Amino acid sequence: MTEIKAKAKPKAKPAKKSYFTEKELQCKHTGEYGMDDEFVELLNKIRKECDFPLLITSGYRSKTHPLEQRKKLPGTHTTGKCVDIRVMGEKALKLIQVAQANGIKRIGVAQKGDVRFIHIDACTIDDFDDRDTFPEYAIWSY
Repeated sequence: MTEIKAKAKPKAKPAKKSYFTEKELQCKHTGEYGMDDEFVELLNKIRKECDFPLLITSGYRSKTHPLEQRKKLPGTHTTGKCVDIRVMGEKALKLIQVAQANGIKRIGVAQKGDVRFIHIDACTIDDFDDRDTFPEYAIWSY
């Protein structure tokens, strides 16, 4: 008697796991989502390696966002290639170390008072049409 084998069903590709929702990364002023897909993938990798939750306080910002309107030129948040993460102490240091190990070259640090966060930024001069100079390697404090 010949055995009949059932044809294997093709497996569906699993959805990419994301630690972040579209809502938490969208512009808080307009609701628009403008994050760069490669940056979000990198952000997920950083989150996994940190092994603790990353609370996004600011993701994408529309050029009409009040904070961007105050600037002479739109800031890096308008590119969708950076975020502000509420974190402090040892976790802030680990986030910086993991981000740098994953190629983040622009980091802002706010670690005093009630507003504590780390800004991680993957922008380059190529992300802007109207910049004469842009520091692709930078660290600053707020």
